[in-house]
Amino acid sequence: MKRKLGFRHIETVHAIVLTGSVTGAAARLHLTQPAISNILRDAEERLGFVLFERRGGRLLPTPSADQLFEEIERSFIGLDSINACCERIQRNQLRHLSVACTPAFAAAVFPRLAAAYMHRSADVFLSVHSRDAHHVAALISSRKADIGFALEVPPVPGVESAVIAELPILCYLPPGHPLARQDEVTPEQLLGEPMISLSSIEGIEELVGAAFGDCGATPVPVAECPAAIAACGMVAGGIGFTLFDCLPAQIYDPARLSVKRFAASRRLTYRAYWPKSRTADFDPQPLVTLARDIMAEMAVKDF
Repeated sequence: MKRKLGFRHIETVHAIVLTGSVTGAAARLHLTQPAISNILRDAEERLGFVLFERRGGRLLPTPSADQLFEEIERSFIGLDSINACCERIQRNQLRHLSVACTPAFAAAVFPRLAAAYMHRSADVFLSVHSRDAHHVAALISSRKADIGFALEVPPVPGVESAVIAELPILCYLPPGHPLARQDEVTPEQLLGEPMISLSSIEGIEELVGAAFGDCGATPVPVAECPAAIAACGMVAGGIGFTLFDCLPAQIYDPARLSVKRFAASRRLTYRAYWPKSRTADFDPQPLVTLARDIMAEMAVKDF
């Protein structure tokens, strides 16, 4: 690439992806629509490929733009953190704690974790970043988050971790499903059922495949969803079943979906992650202990 992108190109691409239009990006960046169009055109000329396709009055990112956006967003987390720090200094709120966690953890565990921790540390300001497990570890490695909570991933250089929970796999079924009358569901009973699979990024797919190993087959997925919380929403809509741990069950109305024990010995391992060379004013252990206690309480609930 002979001519590199500048910051104005990057923030323009970021704004268009977020708003879906030149008009929205212009309003977000306080620029004119022609200016946004010119910046986008220049960015595509420099890159040598198209970033957006126009459909029904909206600009939809191409696969290349999606890939670029992931990298841009990591940079913007750092920039947003700097701006937030400036605002806290103005308010004399100097102690900032950045937490990265998976969507299911953010919805089911983090509210209780944050409440307990802030009760002990009233001067702390929390910022939360919801990502998949690998991105959680990456945010810790790049020091864009102080601590993370996610499913277990392979070791990452510069990152320490500790197990906080090992949760059994449960079966989430639509309300009124015939299998919902049972206390426990077996892999064999699910072979003919439509399945909502979870993203292979998290490693869930491998565990599910192993659970069905003795059957010689696996259910045919009718949909794939990267987040367990969203997958359970699809279950509640009657699309199919999904397999995950007890975290979504903490926040979903039992009338909307049925949660049953799954006859498999496989468990999902959760870890807390933090930088090896952390700052002197942050000790991760109180948060690790709180998370471990909260998840242990959730794990003993009978389904």
